[in-house]
Amino acid sequence: MFLSRRTGTRVLKITGAASSQAERIQLPLRINRTVRFTGRENLAMPLMRGAPLLLVACSLLIPACGSNQPLRVEAEVTGGLITPDGDGLRDTTLLRYTLSAPAHVTVSVRDSAGRHFPLRTDEPRPAAGTYQITVDGTRTEAELSGNRRVLPDGKYDLVVDALGREGHRASAVAPLTVQGADTNPPRLEPLTVSPSAISPNFDALDDVATATFRLSKEALVSIYAEDAAGRRVDVRLLDERRKPGEYIESWSGVINDTPLPDGVYQYVVSARDAAGNVTMVRTPVQVAAGGIPRAQILRVDIAPRQILLGGEVQIRMRIKNVGDTILRTQGPTPGYRYSSYDSFGSIENGEHIDRAGLWRAGVDWAGAPISGGARYPYRWGFGHDLEPDEEAEISGVVQVWHRITRMFFFAGIIQEGVRIHDDGVGRAQIQVSF
Repeated sequence: MFLSRRTGTRVLKITGAASSQAERIQLPLRINRTVRFTGRENLAMPLMRGAPLLLVACSLLIPACGSNQPLRVEAEVTGGLITPDGDGLRDTTLLRYTLSAPAHVTVSVRDSAGRHFPLRTDEPRPAAGTYQITVDGTRTEAELSGNRRVLPDGKYDLVVDALGREGHRASAVAPLTVQGADTNPPRLEPLTVSPSAISPNFDALDDVATATFRLSKEALVSIYAEDAAGRRVDVRLLDERRKPGEYIESWSGVINDTPLPDGVYQYVVSARDAAGNVTMVRTPVQVAAGGIPRAQILRVDIAPRQILLGGEVQIRMRIKNVGDTILRTQGPTPGYRYSSYDSFGSIENGEHIDRAGLWRAGVDWAGAPISGGARYPYRWGFGHDLEPDEEAEISGVVQVWHRITRMFFFAGIIQEGVRIHDDGVGRAQIQVSF
């Protein structure tokens, strides 16, 4: 508000934007009281004598006109020439584009035949301004394949299509030339995975799948597993540089000692060369009957506590499968009699040598009341494989021939080649007389 020198009257000046141009409206006012106007007051308030309705109309319409800006796009390429051959020189360029208003943007490469290869699709740009993307001269080979291929030599257009909030569209085009392109992609053939179904339950039966493939040229290799939703659930290798040759990998479906949930997963191998060519191959692997095996000793009885040299120590144990997988076992059967100089690997011509992943009950002894470094030379099978929540009664005999007056016997559960459970329980002191 100001005082007009020409007329001596107070004038209210309202400035707004309409059709992208600022308009100024001057209204003569006769003020009958002082009012601070914030835009939140009741518009029907008699702020002035004269034309209050005109003031209201201008307050509502002028901001609305100012928000409706026309959508324009400008685009330019830095240099306009790339040589995507992997030598680090002019392999990429920058595409800069400027929007006059917020929009959703799609950027694509258009070849001489008019085909479009998308680089960005319907990405939101919430404000007017300048944006840029790096163009490496590659395109997607096929939808959802993951493969990318370097564009062959030639002239192309980089096309920026923008869709504004009101449905207005605008486009811009910038030329791009490709020279000296390396269009020879790395090959991964053939990818084979065996077995195609694994059961990661630590029973040494189909716990691990083996993958083999041949790499045709030096590349950065990544290996991972995807779930049904396409999420990477187990990354085994990420951008490791490898020479051409034959490779073998393994996959157990176990992460941090925990098997993945049952289901079908995609085992993926990806190779990216220096020029930007990417080859991705995948094959399904089924995970079934996975789980964490666990067993617990419910009771241990070791007796008698006094024997003569050559006497027998009787062992009885009750074991329960407290896990969610079957516990597979091996011999010797419960009741087998050991000499104290025997071990499970020395009896019956090595028939009961340990087999990785299988379960047995074991007993060991020491000349002092400790169990550190136990090897459990006396081992017995469960008699049959144990289902979850099933229990088994196990017995055995150790005939003592060691000339030691005091022996400390104890028990444990052995998962061969994996770990010992309930290590050192049921400790009992045996007196030996000779």
